[in-house]
Amino acid sequence: MADAFTIKINGLEELKLALKKSPAITKSQISRAIALSVGLVNRNAKKEAPVRTGRLKSGIRSEFNPLFGKVESTVSYGILVHEGTGPHIIRPVKKKALYWKGAAHPVKLVHHPGTRANPFMKRGSERSEAGVQALFQKAINNIVIKTAK
Repeated sequence: MADAFTIKINGLEELKLALKKSPAITKSQISRAIALSVGLVNRNAKKEAPVRTGRLKSGIRSEFNPLFGKVESTVSYGILVHEGTGPHIIRPVKKKALYWKGAAHPVKLVHHPGTRANPFMKRGSERSEAGVQALFQKAINNIVIKTAK
């Protein structure tokens, strides 16, 4: 019969305590990384947005909670600028004809050729990619350091 033996692991109690704190530390660090990332993407999307009146740019909004983040264009035509439009017909809505400054005469409809896509949100997110990676790498490093304490 083999003799019984005991192995003492130094720091085991501290490790158990650190692991109990780990979920709170992780949530805090990841939440911070999400908040900072959302802000970064928001700023870069605004830099990439085309400006005619400023409404499209000011309509870029962000929201986040501890484990979720979103950046979006909230103006109704934001998706049309981003994705572009195909050829379409424009008809009057409130009047019988369309007229604009410089037009020779009122018209009943216009055959619009469409607009080229301007993916400003995509460019803003791509411009943010390295910064977002760095923010999450810092969060992971902080989790490791704070859990080890």
